[in-house]
Amino acid sequence: MSNPTPTETFIPTLEVPQFKEHKTAQVAAILATYCGGKIDVHKLVKLIYLIDRESLKRRGSPITYDRPYNTPLGPTPSNTYHLINNPWTGEYWSQFFSSPESPHVIKLLRGDTGEGKLSRFEVDLIREVFEKFGKKSFDELQRYVHSLPEFDDPGTSSSPIDWDTLLKAVGWCGDDLIAIKQKLSGRAMFERRIKNMSEEIR
Repeated sequence: MSNPTPTETFIPTLEVPQFKEHKTAQVAAILATYCGGKIDVHKLVKLIYLIDRESLKRRGSPITYDRPYNTPLGPTPSNTYHLINNPWTGEYWSQFFSSPESPHVIKLLRGDTGEGKLSRFEVDLIREVFEKFGKKSFDELQRYVHSLPEFDDPGTSSSPIDWDTLLKAVGWCGDDLIAIKQKLSGRAMFERRIKNMSEEIR
């Protein structure tokens, strides 16, 4: 048996930063604006998933840090889905959206999308993904996300998509994968320390 390579010897456990509700609300607001102020909720969650996926592919980190789940409708950002159905639970989300006005449509409450938390790269990426997928029908989007390598049909239930699986699905491997995992874990650790310090000050 050959000795393991350094890459095989140390593959760090992946920890990711917390879900970014403020950024998520801004992403959703921009997408809703592109759709005339209203957007189908199933299209919205798919577009946010694809935006995060493309961001993960290009720079090794998503925009929203939402936890993706495999669902019967395809990969779904779980926290965003919860906010759509329970907008009052989100401090920032509730500034942009109320409860769906119909079973499948939410309406933007304000004209200002509040892009302040988003970088120019992120705003451009949102536009790029929308231009590619925003005009597709629900069935077309569903067929596409069901074809993604990280999708594992959960039947009538749902199951989390492992971040390591997702990173590999978008092309990260070897030493680059390790570096990305270290970067994400380091950022998560930094955020946790800041949060702990804030709680101690209180």
